[in-house]
Formats: sequence, structure tokens, C-alpha cells
Amino acid sequence: MTRPRVWLTLLGAAMSIAAIAILLRGIDAADTWRRLRGANTLWFVAGCVVTVVGYFIRAVRWGDLLASNRRPPFGRLFGATMIGFLAINTLPARLGEFVRAYALARTERMATATVLGSVAVERVLDLAALGVFWSLSLLVAPLPPWFRWSGFVTLGITVAIGGGLWGFHRFRGWDALAAPEGLLSRLPDRPKRILMAAVPAFGAGVLAIAKPRVLASATLWTALMWAVNVSVFTIVGFSLHMSLPIWAPFLLTFIVCVGIMVPSSPGFVGVLEGACVVALGLVGVGGPEALAYGVLYHATQLLPLVLLGSWYAVREHVGPEVLHDISDAPKVPQRKK
Repeated sequence: MTRPRVWLTLLGAAMSIAAIAILLRGIDAADTWRRLRGANTLWFVAGCVVTVVGYFIRAVRWGDLLASNRRPPFGRLFGATMIGFLAINTLPARLGEFVRAYALARTERMATATVLGSVAVERVLDLAALGVFWSLSLLVAPLPPWFRWSGFVTLGITVAIGGGLWGFHRFRGWDALAAPEGLLSRLPDRPKRILMAAVPAFGAGVLAIAKPRVLASATLWTALMWAVNVSVFTIVGFSLHMSLPIWAPFLLTFIVCVGIMVPSSPGFVGVLEGACVVALGLVGVGGPEALAYGVLYHATQLLPLVLLGSWYAVREHVGPEVLHDISDAPKVPQRKK
């Protein structure tokens, strides 16, 4: 692992430890455990199932974004999605997206950079969805100034990234970067060869952002996927016999997603629970009830990934040696003839 990733991993671990310490210091752990033991198992299982449905829709959307190059079979899209998100929750330094791209590129004989380009478009769509949730929460919830600013920042990042990708594609920036006299030509030989092959391939992966029909379809799948994901927050509330305002899941979705952007240990341990506690505090729910909610919601997200992600990883032979190679030096396999 490179030195920056080592430092990022250590920072993430420190953030998770700090979050856990703060939560346990201010909240009765025994009362939290009692509430977890009283949770409705059927609602918890329903939350896990609905979480998997969200990944199904994510895989369908991914296929639409890749269709400009070549649409992989749904089974491989779903398998790579589960492997990638399992890696996001188990590997340090946010390497899961590289694993996800590698897992699909290897089976479909596509350039990893092309697959990563489609993932970049996904992330723009997801950030836009978070901006919508922030706007909905802003209309109905009594929110503090820091929350309003976080929403403006999210919208600004979305516009900047989306506009940058569209502009680069519109004005053939990928080809200009990789041209013999382009900016990449000034790099040392080895990184120059890798990037000059990767940049045009990455550009091919963002074709969807310049195709209105594909982008419209992906936007509809994004709306459906996030509607499903939001419903998990409601289901977890049912499991703990909580009655949340109808707008609370949108607020939870935004704050949790923003919260896990903060460096943390693999699995977002402590940080995700802390984000749930903060969000529920704005709804008027606190203490052991809020912490129990965060732990239970976290379990609905991790359990399907551990079961399905591990199964697909074994089936596709994505073992520790593959993850080690990616974490040390992500490679850009070229399309095989």
C-alpha cells in the first residue's frame, strides 16, 4: 500500500475510534442493547431484502451507462456490484470502486478505465439525488445552518463534477490529454504509457453523459434506486417500533451519505452510527434509541454484502491476491482483441 493510502487508512481508523468513543461516552450501551434485542426480526429481514433490491437496480443502471460501449450480462453486473461494495466496506482507503471495475472488466474483457468512467457518471447521478433529498428536507424540516451549507456544498460538487465530465467529453479533452504533445506527454515514461492508454478509455466510459436518452434512462433508474434505499430507513424504524416523520428518511439518507464521505475505518464503523444519531437528533430522537437505530441500519447494509458479495467473490475468483494487487497499483487492462 502506498504511503498516502497508509495515512488515509490511519486517519480513517482514528475517526472511527473517536466516533465510537463519543457515542459510548454519551449513550447508555446497555439500554441500546436492550432496544436491539427487542427489534422485530421480520422487519429487519425485510430491510436486508430491500437493500439487495437497491443493488439490483444499481446494476441495471450500470448496464445502461455501459451500453454505449457494450452492455454486459446482468448477472455479471450484479456480481461485480456486490463484490465492489463488499470491498468498499472491507478494504481501506476506499478501494472498492477499483475492485468493482476490475471484477467486471476482467470477465467482460473491457478496459478497467472505461468501466471506471461509467462509475464516475454513477457518482454524479448519486450526488444529484442527494441534492434532491437535501432540498426536500429543507422544505419541511427545521434545520440548523450547518446542514443548509452542507447541502449547498453537495450541489456545488455535483454541478462541478458533472459539468467537468460533460465539458471534457464535449470538447474531446480525453483525446487532447493523450495526444503526443498533450499534458501527459510531459510525464515520465512509465506513468505516461499507462495514463495515455487509460485516459481515452476513461472517456469512453462517460459517453452516457452526452447521450440524452441514456442519461434520462439512468436518471429514472437513479430515482427508483434511491427511493428503494430511502425506504430501508423507514423499515428500520418499523423494526424498532419507531414512528418517524414522513420526511425523516430523506434527511437520514442525506446526512448518512455525507457522513460516510468522512475518512473512517473499513465498514464505516462508528461514523455511520454517529451520522444516524445526528440525523435522528434533528427529528427529536436521541440517546439509546438513536444509537440502536444506527446499529440496526448498519446491519441491514452489511449483512447482504457479506453474504452475497463473498459468494460472488468466491465464484469469480476475486481473492485476496487480486485485492492486494489493486490496492498497491491499480492497473488498466487493455481491451483484448
